[in-house]
Order: sequence, then structure tokens, then C-alpha cells
Amino acid sequence: MGLSNMQGRSLQRLIATLSSVAFLVQGYNQSVMNGFTTLPTFLAQIPQVDTVHTKGHLKSHNATILGLVVAIFELGSALGALSCIVVGDRLGRPKTMLLAGITCIIGVVIQGSTFSLGQIIAGRIITGLGIGLYTGTVPMYVSETAETNRRGPLVLLEGPFALGGLAIASWVNFGMYHTSGSVTWRFPICLQLVFLAIIVSLTPLLPESPRWLVKQERLEDATRVMARLMGLPVHDSTVIREVAIIQAAVARDAGHRHKYSGNPFSMNENRHFHRLVLAMVATAICQLTGINVIAFYSTSIFESTLGYSGSDARVFTACLQVTLALGGLTAIFLVERIGRRRLMLFSTGCMALAQAAVAGLSSDLKNPDAGRAAIFFYFFALYTLPIGMFAIPFMYGAEIAPLGIRHKVTAMGAATSWLFNFMVAEVTPTAFEHIQWRYNIVYACTSVGGVIVIYLFYPETRGRSLEEIDEIFLASKSIFDPVRVAKQLPMGGTGILETTEGTKDASDIAYTERV
Repeated sequence: MGLSNMQGRSLQRLIATLSSVAFLVQGYNQSVMNGFTTLPTFLAQIPQVDTVHTKGHLKSHNATILGLVVAIFELGSALGALSCIVVGDRLGRPKTMLLAGITCIIGVVIQGSTFSLGQIIAGRIITGLGIGLYTGTVPMYVSETAETNRRGPLVLLEGPFALGGLAIASWVNFGMYHTSGSVTWRFPICLQLVFLAIIVSLTPLLPESPRWLVKQERLEDATRVMARLMGLPVHDSTVIREVAIIQAAVARDAGHRHKYSGNPFSMNENRHFHRLVLAMVATAICQLTGINVIAFYSTSIFESTLGYSGSDARVFTACLQVTLALGGLTAIFLVERIGRRRLMLFSTGCMALAQAAVAGLSSDLKNPDAGRAAIFFYFFALYTLPIGMFAIPFMYGAEIAPLGIRHKVTAMGAATSWLFNFMVAEVTPTAFEHIQWRYNIVYACTSVGGVIVIYLFYPETRGRSLEEIDEIFLASKSIFDPVRVAKQLPMGGTGILETTEGTKDASDIAYTERV
């Protein structure tokens, strides 16, 4: 069966898999620089980031520059995610992904041909712009095209791919460590062009989101795409009903304070601002667990702090990234069995424990047993975190956002993640230089805070359609209500059609009669 004729669950899996390759590129980019921070050939080309062969004031200055080079990718990604607010609804989901892929290719070519500090910074910013466009679009696109009971696993497929990208970058860095010349770091940068070529060549074959088509009032196109996704004839009553539910949700959102229904900061009956805050805080909590301290700087930690050889440090780092991928894979099998809320609580709680343990053990590195035990907790952290707090926060933001502002909410949620990611990447070298093991105490405390916030404010969305989740917030009168309402609201509610029947105009009725 050709891609253009694919339908039903096969089409849903294709969308999820190809979209997840974009997250593989994201993970690859976040990890690949980790292997260069102590690499002689890279430091010879970019001496401004050398913290291995320098001391005193110069080392401190170079640590700041190194933090900038690593973190500037996150800043570019934040800008890329925010740009989805402007281009996301204008271009649609697949076209935005195509723009993201082309942008990434340009950035990678600039990085791979780097001969100066300014060039690699520019390349990382441009690559980040493309990755930000991906992260602001992909979770929403997959959520909008997946069946309700398959949405969790299909969206969370992004997790193992992203974490697999981290692992691939680490093992490629390890392999290239034993070569010589600038190919040691140029090849790992350029290898991701293979993945980007796959995405860019196949993305034009993907169907548009039926929910985006309904929002654009292209109802016949939306019905055809929905029929393909469901594997049913266009005139099937199930297809027509599904499109009608989406259409009713759009009409209801417009009917509530229609003058600012497209404003995510509106405190209207549909609780736009409330949902936006939840989406942004979820991705911020993920970064405030400190997980990327390990992901970004593990090679430096093992080599400079714990005293392992360059080869051993890269082996440990690569194994850590494989552990991350296994955690992300575990999430796929648990998300629809246990739910989003419980997994987020579990992962954040485990990070609080791991960061506290690493802080205590790292305070006495004269004891070799303490150093080895700290490594155990690094592995513990990197396995448990992605089970509930890697891809789920991105998916959660797309799930709780009403269709009218979904592209804006997911864009700002992704941008929040990247901005906090930038902060962590930027301050970490300096923090390790000045407060050392006490730095982990900061993340132990923020992780505890994250557990409290998730418990109080985040309702369960497992097993509910995107339109049902709207009803949870419509029935809530305060920020504390959604958790309780989600527990009480019956599953599979269809009240949305009845409550919006009066909003249909003549054109809506005529369309219903045609199909």
C-alpha cells in the first residue's frame, strides 16, 4: 500500500513515527555537543570554550562561553517554538514541519562547516529554530490525528525517539573519539542530515489535521481526512459524528466571549489562561528537575569531577543515554494503563530523591565508593524521569488546550521548556565551578515543589477525547477544581453536541445534509 493510500491505524502510526523522527533530531542535537566539551580537536578549533587546559579567571571565563555555546541551541529552539504562534495556524501542521526540517538542514550545514566561535553559535541558533518549530507542532499534530485510546502511546513514541537520538549521539561521539582531525566532531554534527532528509522528503505526503481543517472551515476536507484516519467511508455515521463534535467544540469556544476566544491569556468561561499556565508549568517542571544537567554535561562530570578517563567517561555517558531511551520506551506501555497524572508524580518524585542522593554522595568524593554510588543515582534518574516527565508534559499541553488556541498553547509550552532548558545549560558550568555538589540540592527542592504542584492542579486526561477534556475545564470554577471534576465526570461524555445545537447556522446544516 502506497503512503498516499494508507489509512486507519496504519496511517496514524505513520504520522506518529515520522513525527517522532523529528524528536530524534532534537535529542541528537541536545547530546552531540556533550562529547565535544573536552575533545582536543574541537577545543583546538574553538579555544574560547576550553575549560580543560585552563585555570583561574580564564577557566571561569571559558566556562561561561561554553555554557553559551551549549545553551544557545535552547534559546533558538524557544524562539522557534514561539514562532508557531504566528505560522502554526497559517501553514497548518505538515507545512510547519516541512519549514522546520529545511531550517534544521541549514543550521546543521553551518555547524558542520564551523571554523570559528561565531559560526557555531549561529549554526546552533538556526538549528534550534527548526527544532523549536518541531516541538511546537508535532505533539499537537499527533494528538489531533490519533484515536482517543491510542493517543498516549502514539504521542509518547516521541520520547524513545528523542532519547534514542541522545544515545545515538553519545555512541557516535564515543566511536569518533578514537579518530583524529576535525572529522572527530564534524562527522557527528553532519550525521543528523540523514534523519532530516527522511523527514523533509516524506512530510509532504502526510495528511493535514482534521481539527485544523475544521477550524479553517474546510469541512469537506476535514471529513475526508477523518475518514482516512478512522479507516471508514466518508459517509459513515461515525466519521460524520466525529467531525460534528469537533465543529461543535469550535463553535462553543467562539460562543464564549467570542471577541477574545483566540487569546490564550483570556480568563473566559473556557479557562484559556488557566490551561495555558498548566501547559507552561508542566514543561518548566521537567527542566527544573535538573535532568539536563546530566544529559548536557555528563561527559565533563565523569571526566573532570569524578576523575574517569575520556574513553570511560564517554562510555558512561552513552550508557546513560540508552537508559533514558529505555525509560521513554517504558512510558509508552504505562501511559494508558496508569495515566498522565500518576506518571508525572512518580517521575518528579524520583528526581527529588535522585538529586538529593547525588548531592550527598558528591560531597565526599575522596571516598571512591561515594562516587560509584552517585553514578547509580545518575542511572536511576535517567531511567525514571522519562517515564512521566519527558514527552508527557508536551502531550499534556496539547490535550488540555481548546482547539481555538491549541497551536498557541503548545507553542508557549514548548518555548517554556526551551527557555528553562537554556537557563540550566547556561548556568551549570558556572554553578559546578562555584557551588559544586550543592547545585544538586537546588534541583532536589524544585522537584519536591513540582510534585506538590502536579498533585494539586493537574487533572487526569487518560481515556478522554480532546473535546471531553474541554468539558473538565468548562465545569471548573477555580484552579483547584479540575482534579476533582476529572474524577467525577463520566467517561465518554457527549454533551457537547447537545449544548451547542443552537449555535449552528444554515451553512452548517446544509453541510451536514450534504455529507
